[in-house]
Amino acid sequence: MKAEPPTKPRPAPAPPKVEEGKKGFFGMFKKSKKEEPSEPKPSKPSKPAETAKPAAQAPTVPAPSPKTPTESKPAETRFVREELPHPAGKDKGKELARMVAEMKPLLALAREKEVEIGESKGLIDEAAVAGRERQLDRAIDLVQRSKNVLMSKIDAQLAEDISKLNEEVNVARGFGGDISRAATYLKEIERARSAGDAEAAYVYVDKVRSEMLPITGRYNESKKKYAAMKELIANAEVFIVDTREARSLMVDASKALDIRDFDKLDIQVKAAQDRLYKAIPPRMNEEMRKAKDDLLEAKMKNVNITPLITILKSATSLMKAGDYSQALKEMREFRELIKKTT
Repeated sequence: MKAEPPTKPRPAPAPPKVEEGKKGFFGMFKKSKKEEPSEPKPSKPSKPAETAKPAAQAPTVPAPSPKTPTESKPAETRFVREELPHPAGKDKGKELARMVAEMKPLLALAREKEVEIGESKGLIDEAAVAGRERQLDRAIDLVQRSKNVLMSKIDAQLAEDISKLNEEVNVARGFGGDISRAATYLKEIERARSAGDAEAAYVYVDKVRSEMLPITGRYNESKKKYAAMKELIANAEVFIVDTREARSLMVDASKALDIRDFDKLDIQVKAAQDRLYKAIPPRMNEEMRKAKDDLLEAKMKNVNITPLITILKSATSLMKAGDYSQALKEMREFRELIKKTT
């Protein structure tokens, strides 16, 4: 009876336990993978002995390889995305400051050369408001539009200057003057204009004029007189001033300009001015009386008449001083503003 115990079944051999251990380890690893889906996949273990670590250490994940710097934890990714707008905002702020700094000398140059800057300056003012409100994209767009508008007006004036200077050079050639330097400077104006360098273009414009002054000085002076008289006639006709005699005299003045007879041109222009200066005062006195009635009517409509009063006072003073040309310009502006109030 004592010999029976050896016949009992023995425990399972060790290898199956090892297999269960392997299965248990990878099962835990897979479980940890489900709990942390964003962790990078570990490389396949080369030897079973190397992977057989205690179960408590199974969730530990190796550090990311330096070859894959783009892989990061979700928290780190969110941090980077939250920080991205800040450097971009700083860059836009610097860009806006740079663009505004470039506009300052450009506006000063345009003002000096009598280029109309109202529209461009208005856009700059809007950009300043947008910048204070941290609307950097809008501010940058407004400054760029301001520059485009201003450069367009500068370019138009340079094109007109080039046309006039070419004409003046041709006149100088007809007088037998030396135009070699002026012709070279004209090419430089075109080159600077094409490059968008307004400051350099204006420098060469002045150089051409300096070269031409000794040759065409009298021509330019007579031409300005002729142009001023044509403008005076146009403004006088707005107020129904009789300009028939003046216009007839200006026809002769134009012919004198064509043949470079500057003495005759000066005589014809002076005669036309004398005719107009006799006809303008009585007609403008009537216009100013009517302007006072217009002011009263505008005031009854609750219109701000302060600018209108200022213009009317200026025109009255100019008439008394005998500057009829400028007085007509002021009264024309007054009439245009009055029309806007009706």
